[in-house]
Amino acid sequence: MNIGKYRTHVVLAMTVLWVAITLCGWFGKWYVGLFLSVLLMLLHMMLGAAQKGILSKKLLMYPFLTWGVVWSVGFYMAKMNSDAFMNIPPSYTILGFHPSFAWIVLCYWIGGVLTLTLGLVKYKDLWLSDTDWDAFITTVKHLNEGGK
Repeated sequence: MNIGKYRTHVVLAMTVLWVAITLCGWFGKWYVGLFLSVLLMLLHMMLGAAQKGILSKKLLMYPFLTWGVVWSVGFYMAKMNSDAFMNIPPSYTILGFHPSFAWIVLCYWIGGVLTLTLGLVKYKDLWLSDTDWDAFITTVKHLNEGGK
């Protein structure tokens, strides 16, 4: 998937998302801001993992889009449980946490980290191969020696 030719558009979209997320925070629209932040981070990951402007479809599907779904489910379930137990104590806990916070722990922290870690380990050559790393080190050494 060639995202290199859309690099400027992606960077502009990221800028707009940063502004929108900030405005959501100012105006108390935190729930919308959470979902916009998932999109923002997906765009950052896609640009960061693209090699010479090409993003592997495998990386896009897993772990990136899978991570986005896991986070979105966590945010949705947190809001649903937060609304369900507004101003009343919950009748149960999940792992000792309030049900709304438990979804954040399970999906945002644990699920998100595991999804990205396992995916990036599984497809490590698609986002940073040894050949690409060696080329990067060579370029940095050349630049440090005064080369252009």
